[in-house]
Amino acid sequence: MTCCGLIIERADREPIPVPLTGVSVQARIIDLVAEVTIQQRYVNKENQPIEAVYLFPLDEGAGICKFTAEVDGRVIEGVVKETKEAREDYDEAIQSGHSAFLVEEKLPDVFKAKVGNLAAGSGAKISLTYVTELKVEGKEIRFYLPTTIAPRYVPSSDKSSTAADLASIQYTDQSNYQVDFNASVRMASAIKEIRCPTHKIAVNLDAATPLNGTFHLDNVVTSMDRDLVFYIQVAEPNQPRLIHEKSPNGTTAVMLSLVPTFKLAEQKTELIFLVDRSGSMDGPGIGQAKQALKLFLHSLPLDCYVNIAGFGNTYEELFPASRKYDEVVLNTAKAYAGKIDADLGGTEILRPLEIIFKKPLIEGYLRQVFVLTDGEVSNADEVLSLVRRHNGQARVFALGLGSSASHHLVEGMARAGNGTALFASLEERLEKKVMQQLQDALQPSLTDIKIKWEGHGETEQQSDAVTSRPVQTEKTLMGYGKPLNADPAPEACVETPEKKFRQAPCNSMIPAVFDGRHLIVYALLAEDAHLPKWAEVVAVSPDGPLTLKINLVDSNLEQGQIIHSLAARKLIQALQDREENNEDTNAKKEIVQLGCRYGLASRYTSYVAVDPKVQKELKESWMMMKSRDVPLHLAHGWGGGFGLQAMGLRCAPPVAMAVVGHNHVYCLSGGPETMPFAMNDDDDDDDDDDYSDMREKMLRRSSPSQKAMECDDLDVELMPPPPMQEDSIDSDSDNVPGSMFGGTANFSDFTENHPEAIETEGNTDDDKLMKLVSSQNFDGSFKLETTFASLLDTTLDDIKQSGLEHSYSELVWATAVALAYMSIALIDLQDTWILVAKKAESWLRSSLQPTGEDVTCTKAAQDFVRSKLHL
Repeated sequence: MTCCGLIIERADREPIPVPLTGVSVQARIIDLVAEVTIQQRYVNKENQPIEAVYLFPLDEGAGICKFTAEVDGRVIEGVVKETKEAREDYDEAIQSGHSAFLVEEKLPDVFKAKVGNLAAGSGAKISLTYVTELKVEGKEIRFYLPTTIAPRYVPSSDKSSTAADLASIQYTDQSNYQVDFNASVRMASAIKEIRCPTHKIAVNLDAATPLNGTFHLDNVVTSMDRDLVFYIQVAEPNQPRLIHEKSPNGTTAVMLSLVPTFKLAEQKTELIFLVDRSGSMDGPGIGQAKQALKLFLHSLPLDCYVNIAGFGNTYEELFPASRKYDEVVLNTAKAYAGKIDADLGGTEILRPLEIIFKKPLIEGYLRQVFVLTDGEVSNADEVLSLVRRHNGQARVFALGLGSSASHHLVEGMARAGNGTALFASLEERLEKKVMQQLQDALQPSLTDIKIKWEGHGETEQQSDAVTSRPVQTEKTLMGYGKPLNADPAPEACVETPEKKFRQAPCNSMIPAVFDGRHLIVYALLAEDAHLPKWAEVVAVSPDGPLTLKINLVDSNLEQGQIIHSLAARKLIQALQDREENNEDTNAKKEIVQLGCRYGLASRYTSYVAVDPKVQKELKESWMMMKSRDVPLHLAHGWGGGFGLQAMGLRCAPPVAMAVVGHNHVYCLSGGPETMPFAMNDDDDDDDDDDYSDMREKMLRRSSPSQKAMECDDLDVELMPPPPMQEDSIDSDSDNVPGSMFGGTANFSDFTENHPEAIETEGNTDDDKLMKLVSSQNFDGSFKLETTFASLLDTTLDDIKQSGLEHSYSELVWATAVALAYMSIALIDLQDTWILVAKKAESWLRSSLQPTGEDVTCTKAAQDFVRSKLHL
């Protein structure tokens, strides 16, 4: 037998090939939306039929709108059905001798697929197409392709099947296939640049057609251990527009796209920074968090309250209650931030948020909570429900860190908490993103958003009225007050008449709008519905209502189903949020109908595809079908980037390492993040010390062999993984993981593959800015330190003497020189240092008399800086 693809080593048998032979990705980006098709190619090299079961990641806001499978040249179109029915069809097909395929949602950003009855020697191609919105960050449009699922922390209280799926994921460091990625781009304004911080790409931009471009991976990629992130810079990213799309069946979808720009008076705030200090943040992740905190602290306004907290298995606060921002608080917080480490165990995020929300509010100050995390938890829905319940007393801003941060948790927290979400891969600098979020927090957002559509009344634009199931009103001992039809039949995809006009999300669920943040609202129109000629956005602000009317133009006409699918996906998302908040008892039925009508996989609908050809050998041998794992590679930099071998663990399926301390049982599956499958809530505090000692030894930076030997010092029991299911075809089987790209393999470090993309540490403009900011006092003034001399390539005495010549004090001159350096040498980072400079300018004005002397001082400092920089 020729082994091809990933090889799973089993102690009790010969190696088993998982036959993934290649992955191709095609993306079509149109303005602020994208359609992505992923094709996986398999060949069964075994001598019996197999079932491959795997998990794969998706963009959190995406909707799978098409699924096809090709078996031995036969193309099979997948259909969407209610999940229970889809599973039954899958099982029946396998038992009847057919090949079958099933795709279902586990979380909004994690899906599960099954490839069943792949005959010996047979090949299959599986294609998934999904649509998604793109994010706007400053003057750039961000597109990302998730590629792997980082290990998720599973709290002991989470007993769901999804948690079991996530906890069972196995990891590998080998791969024998290639990944191809190609994208076409069509923008509404000229494309200025396409860049990728995570991978090397080749870009083709034609000056003759500036609205169009293409790009692809520029080197051979044999694995995917980090999300692919791309930024597209266009000439006019903030132009409001209405795009209308005609579908083949005659219906119309309209997308209102707006990146508003406005400035409101700053509000007084209490700012709490909640930092993920779990094991998965070790290494680059915690380093990113420290940098973010440093810039946050120096950019705070004078009149605010501040606190820092960290969480893992335990919770730790800098101050028992938020403190008024001053010089002592700044220096104390900076020292604390510089010492934090990823040393608090697993990602128990729910309890820390509960503690913060229960703290008394400070009168006159609005609470803003910043969560810095990789978001790798299984109980995301429970966390989001908590945030949603408290969004009236605190806004939540989330910053996702690392190569594979959970978009479901990070974006979900921001959406539920009326805040914003941003992401930074390990190859990206945080400074600009940090400033964007802080500016969002300091300004009021626009709330109570309403969209008025020409030709359509207010009542048409709302989603279905929330209704409750009818209850028994007859006063009888047999059922009084309980729902009628307590055990309804499973929902079927019953077609009901299409509404003439439907808005997604409805006016009551449009999220808060921030300066520079993308707002998208959709409208679905039936075939005979009036096409609105304009739409007007009306938003309530502290300064009164702000409005904007956007006209529909013929040049923004598209043909297809992309906007239709996105609108339906947005409706489903809103229904799921209402259901989780117990606001809609009929949400499930509507989700099923929308999923079936628009061909979308969802919480309650799944794709199933059945090969019509009956294969006699499959019908006779289906009881012998083998289930096969498709393992993942650890996300780049996860837990410090030690990798499987460095942890002293075997490749997929991994050795489950249980560390037994008193009544705890921890399971480490390929990394330092703890996954407690059994925990006693009555355990004493000494158990946390047991874990800390264990983790310190496991994460000691030493050679792989040393790490393996150090395990002997622990109270460790090596346990083999659960036996692989040999004969099961149970569609509810939840123990075989994978990834969108199947398994992934060891990927050479990005800095080795792309040295041209990495500048020498300490010499980048971002590094220079951070050195300069470190000299700033809480009130905005700058201390004259050696940093100034090194940045200007001169001496402190030279700078002091220049200030004396202009009759300025040392503090005034240092502040003016710092401002001049930022405005001249770091002008490209203005979005990053804008709040730092704002404080400095305010202090300078108040320190110099008469009025206008600050202008003279600023000009003198600029002349001095230019002379030192030889400009």
